[in-house]
Amino acid sequence: MNFTKLALPVIALGAAAVLLTPGSSDAYSLIGGSLSQTQRDFRTFNNFTDNAANNNNTPATQFPGAQGAVMAIWKGSIEWGSELHGNGNGDNHQVGGLGSGGANFDPSHQGEANGVGGTNDNIHSELSGGSGGVLAFTETPISNGWRIRYYESWTWNDGPGTNVSGTDLQGVACHEYGHALGLGHSNSGAATMFPSISGSGVVQRSISTDDSNGLKAIYGTKSSSKPLITGYSIAGNQLTVNGTGFNGSGNQVWFTQANSGGNGTPVKVTNVNSPSGTSLTVTIPSNAGPGDILVRRNSSANSGLSNAFPTDLQGAVGSTPPVFSSASPTSVEAVVVDGPQTVVFTGQNFTGITELKVDGVVLSTGLPPQYTVLNDTTLSVSWPPVSQLGNIAVEATNASGTTTTTYQVVANEPPVFEMGNSIPSFLVTAQGLSLTAGSSPGDIFYFAASPSNAPTNIPGIVNMAIGNNYTQMFIIITPVIPAKGYVSVTVPIGGLPTGFNIYTQGAVLRAANLYALPATATNVQTGTVLF
Repeated sequence: MNFTKLALPVIALGAAAVLLTPGSSDAYSLIGGSLSQTQRDFRTFNNFTDNAANNNNTPATQFPGAQGAVMAIWKGSIEWGSELHGNGNGDNHQVGGLGSGGANFDPSHQGEANGVGGTNDNIHSELSGGSGGVLAFTETPISNGWRIRYYESWTWNDGPGTNVSGTDLQGVACHEYGHALGLGHSNSGAATMFPSISGSGVVQRSISTDDSNGLKAIYGTKSSSKPLITGYSIAGNQLTVNGTGFNGSGNQVWFTQANSGGNGTPVKVTNVNSPSGTSLTVTIPSNAGPGDILVRRNSSANSGLSNAFPTDLQGAVGSTPPVFSSASPTSVEAVVVDGPQTVVFTGQNFTGITELKVDGVVLSTGLPPQYTVLNDTTLSVSWPPVSQLGNIAVEATNASGTTTTTYQVVANEPPVFEMGNSIPSFLVTAQGLSLTAGSSPGDIFYFAASPSNAPTNIPGIVNMAIGNNYTQMFIIITPVIPAKGYVSVTVPIGGLPTGFNIYTQGAVLRAANLYALPATATNVQTGTVLF
């Protein structure tokens, strides 16, 4: 039996009966061996005697059904997973999100155990007494499992925040679980696998590049063919898992056991088909509970098991926050002639959306709708005017939380002219003439109107499609385009008879050309006075 330990800095630490193998030029070391797919489960026997070890009783959607020491150890273990855990939320201390070790390895949370178990039962638990400056140790047969023990002589804190009074259980669990995976100690002071901690041990929560490199040395760098879960939906007792890399047939879906005290083996649904390779549907087993789901391809290789995705198995579609994957088109101009522009977002968990914001403004589902949920993976947005060019925040909220992505708005090139009430092309004199110019910031935009669609050509100055050689042209206003890439005005048109045609166009002096002539002419817009 091998033992690896984590100690306070004042203790010189070695690893008894463990062969430490240097990892090339990196600082990590390996103890030999790796966990097979059948040994990816982990449980916690919550016998921690400190109240601080179980003072976090706030539910977390990323860790459904867990709290206190169980949640802290779950967080510490899942940090080694191949992908962010769900959307990566759940721990504000984790820079860049919780998880994503980048290797072909993912653990399977299996809830609480009813005892400390044996040395190959994959259980975290407290141990009475103490051993000098040693905080915890890992018993590592590795090929056939492991066991991690935490000495009760220390004050363990489940560490819901970054200010931990006592010793951070999550950080120490992250270190010790690294041993269970086959890692020895690292010579890098920034690594989770460094043999000692300073302060409470909160910094141990986030694995470093050196830790990740060691993990990859054992399990291989994450394969592009590795199954990836991106979201799920529930309808009745049917669970649909969405992602990539599923086999056409022979898949397994792994669930967390519903109740504590199980043997650690995931609840499995086998022989699941996925004709598309991107989704599969199963009946939720009666003995499955909140926790993680994983998809196993018909392969025992390290790359055959997916990431662990938090799943509470409660309620309907939207039990996890929305997920944005892509958008079409990939950008939109500030002004869309005869718009608005429809932007289609793809992702997961859109069906349960309760609020959608663009640029901080809540969009409406009234008539006409500003956004429409087409299905659980498709969201259609009538893109509204926004306050700036560049990346614009899009926020989708459901019962489980809010997800934010960005969408790019660019300046109009070439400049465009929009008569806002020209669709339908009838004008009401009492409403005035609504005009919008789209161009690069700093451009000078001349609004022009005419009852004639005969052209105006002034050589070297401007060539426009309206105005009858400037004899029937009116320059309405000359605004400068602001930083948001567009400007809108409303011009009174009272007293015009029914049936009167108005032609509008813009002429633009470009800031990028130092306002040199000739001016750039825009598109033409037309409207007819209705009354």
